Amino acid sequence: MYNTIAIKTDYSLLKSLIKVSDIINFSKTNNIPFLGILDDNLFGSIEFYDNCINNNIKPLIGLDIIIDSLHYYLYALDYTGYKSLLKINTLVQKNELNLETLKEYTNNLILVIPFSSKASINEYKDIFKDVYISYENEYKYKSALILTKNVIPLSITNTLEDNDYINILDKIRDDNEKTNICKIRQINSNDYNILLKFVDKINIEIDKTKRYIPKFRDDVDSFDLLYSLCKKGLNKRLNNNVSKEYIDRLNYELNVIKNMGFVDYFLIVYDYVKYAKTHDIMVGPGRGSAAGSLVSYTLGITNIDPVKYNLLFERFLNPDRVTMPDIDVDFDASLRDKVIDYVKSRYNSSRVAQVMTYATLASRQVLKDVAKSLNLNNNIDYLTKVIDQKLSLKDNLNIDSVKRILTIYPELKEVYNISLKLEGLKRQISTTAAGVVICSQDLDNLIPICINDNNILAGLTLNYLEELGILKMDFLGISNLTIIHDVLSLINNEININDISLEDTKVYDMFMTAETTGIFQFESSGMRSFLKKLQPKTFSDLYAALALFRPGPMDNIDTFIKRKNGLEKIDYIDDSLKDILYETYGIIIYQEQIMQILVKMASYTYAEADNIRRAMSKKKEKIIAAEKDHFIISSINNGYKREVAEKVYEMILKFANYGFNKSHSVSYALIGYQMAYLKVHYTNYYIGNLLNMVVGNEAKSKEYLDMAKQYNIYILKPDINLSIKGYKIGKNKLRLPLSIIKNVGEITESIILEIREQKEFSDFFDFVGRTYSKSVTKRVIEYLIISGALDSFKVNRKTLMNNIDNAIRYAELLSNLDSSLIEKPLLEEVNEYSERELMEQELNAYGFYITNHPASKFVSKDIVKLSKVSEFFDKFIKCVVIINKMRFIKTKKGDNMCFINASDETSTCSFVCFPSSINLIKDIKENDLVEIVGRVARRYSEYQINISKINKL
Repeated sequence: MYNTIAIKTDYSLLKSLIKVSDIINFSKTNNIPFLGILDDNLFGSIEFYDNCINNNIKPLIGLDIIIDSLHYYLYALDYTGYKSLLKINTLVQKNELNLETLKEYTNNLILVIPFSSKASINEYKDIFKDVYISYENEYKYKSALILTKNVIPLSITNTLEDNDYINILDKIRDDNEKTNICKIRQINSNDYNILLKFVDKINIEIDKTKRYIPKFRDDVDSFDLLYSLCKKGLNKRLNNNVSKEYIDRLNYELNVIKNMGFVDYFLIVYDYVKYAKTHDIMVGPGRGSAAGSLVSYTLGITNIDPVKYNLLFERFLNPDRVTMPDIDVDFDASLRDKVIDYVKSRYNSSRVAQVMTYATLASRQVLKDVAKSLNLNNNIDYLTKVIDQKLSLKDNLNIDSVKRILTIYPELKEVYNISLKLEGLKRQISTTAAGVVICSQDLDNLIPICINDNNILAGLTLNYLEELGILKMDFLGISNLTIIHDVLSLINNEININDISLEDTKVYDMFMTAETTGIFQFESSGMRSFLKKLQPKTFSDLYAALALFRPGPMDNIDTFIKRKNGLEKIDYIDDSLKDILYETYGIIIYQEQIMQILVKMASYTYAEADNIRRAMSKKKEKIIAAEKDHFIISSINNGYKREVAEKVYEMILKFANYGFNKSHSVSYALIGYQMAYLKVHYTNYYIGNLLNMVVGNEAKSKEYLDMAKQYNIYILKPDINLSIKGYKIGKNKLRLPLSIIKNVGEITESIILEIREQKEFSDFFDFVGRTYSKSVTKRVIEYLIISGALDSFKVNRKTLMNNIDNAIRYAELLSNLDSSLIEKPLLEEVNEYSERELMEQELNAYGFYITNHPASKFVSKDIVKLSKVSEFFDKFIKCVVIINKMRFIKTKKGDNMCFINASDETSTCSFVCFPSSINLIKDIKENDLVEIVGRVARRYSEYQINISKINKL
């Protein structure tokens, strides 16, 4: 017999080694009929409750609270008691719990006073109907009986075994609070009988039968309003030329939405999307299966016509599978929070919240935390660098590099062994990237709330919210919409991005040549290689590309391209499927095609077809086997031959795992197309805004600056008097921001710009005199000089560098005396650095060359910049570079060969001159500017160029 009603789980962050799954497994193994958790919050209550119910275990939900430094344990008698605990949990989260506030929420609760807090019993007897004193041994049992007949054998349990790991958690938590180490202990029959009487009082049944979708407006009939908005929206979308097909589809969808009880849901989404659009917040054209809804299209929630693109409503909302709809909306990342703030103000901040998630003690993190707690930090980085984060620490022990590090540094074995025990425990609370809940009641009537960084969060993770009937929506911020929005703003919205032609030949030329750097979903090197083969000429080619370019579907790429180009016969298996498979050349790419085939051949409803598709994608073998006969018989009854039906069913099974959501593919292809359109027609504005999105990312900045040069956009260095926050975009010109300079950064940049707003800097001493501070240090000034940001003072860089100390002394005098009493120093002029030194300084200041590198002058279609070398594997390319270093070696045969390190303004690369070509470099030396033709090869993970031609320039 075990005492298992006061278990602290890892939801009490870093205070327990126990996960909910651990105690469930322990209970099942030991045939324990009841379990109770007693955390310092209620965030694990639903996971615990669900697992208990699913395993025929009686759940007891408690809350460990502290009042006046004393612990008290509250248990819910029933669902009403659980709701009281939710309110008390809120008081705990807001740091507002005391004896007076507790009095408001004592309904259907049992109070257990720990023996150490027994002196306070008289204060609580009048507040709670059921008050117990806990005891842990015979002496405490007898002492407790003197005070009350209600006693219970209870002490918090936070480990399943005796160990010292709790001490490590205390150190990781670092709040100076020591956690008591207890274990699940066996108890005698008398204690167990007392425990049973306590447990018998409790019967919690959490209500999961209701939905809590807010009513959109109290003064109107929601369906009448939705119908009116959709009818008006449809006429507007189709210029009052509405066919019967659209009317029938709209009426069908509205009827399903009404019957499923989601009318207000659609109105709520319509409302906040409308708010965004009317407040200059960019909204994406659609995301996921919601783009398959005509209602969403007519309301302006999405911008994809589902009828035009053969998108299916049932893929989004299935009347045979009653689950909450899921409309995810993309917003301009920089303004997404404004939409969330609007929703909070519209529906009450106590009823709207973002959703919590947990950061855990994952493989690398737990090793670092444990090493720190044991003061063994010195060599831990060697270990964490070789850890494969995709594997558990246990599985990492099979990796040779991990074994080697543990052998070299044996003190890390203790760190590793402890980490094995702690891995996966919850470490801290964070906020999900997108999830927002909206409720018809105050959230803490139904779920625990969490307060994290002054933000109210839904205190349950996403998977538990829907089962409680709470509406969850995703508000996603994507930077690509920010780019589109900012470009449109710079061109004064002279175009409506939603009305651009989807047949622009210049845009497709860009896709066919794969010049898609900076284009959403199309810029990876693998995708660009695919585009060159695919040669997309239509919008359907683009969304097919997104669906195909994934593991699994990639196997069909060659067949798709051959059929597209007429090099392989298209096989539809049966002519009746041509309409469904025509645009994908007889290959099933989309989930919607699977559904359409099931409907076409075997007369499934679309809702039934979606259920079968889901079963196939999840490999539910019983359903798949059962449906095969049904599909074949129904197809035969519809006039198909058995062999055709069998062949089609096998084809459906083959592609079910790979099928992609066409609605999502069309939506994201549209964003990519819109970005490509802006890149083609408003190139400098587009690239400028791309660069603004990656300030601080050296690799991306270098890549996009290289692209700007390829488009003949002139790059201007940062200027202390002309640079702004972000890239300054002019006609075929881009001026770099100060923050791109190493050791400057955005905070220092902001300080300089704020001071400059009062008056431009007249000279070097004026600049240093007004800005020198904790943020604008000597090192910052040095980097501003070597970057060229102070060139506008018309003084060479070496002179400025030699006068820094004079300028700093001048600044220090200015900080203590009136400027009229101080004479500005004179510059002590010296000769400028050499061109080579200036190049090296620029590389040091930016991490790459901008203007001084001689190779930057050589920009043409046939010259490949070194940052692009990886895209030309096993191909011959031409590049222009400066020779940085040459290293000659002898081969085993005694022949000469040479390894060369060279650079252009974008990157550096290794070049190899083999013995057969060694004469090519007899007149080449370090610091020469050369043109090289060679084949791109790869040695281990590094690319190199094997030289076939070389010319000095």
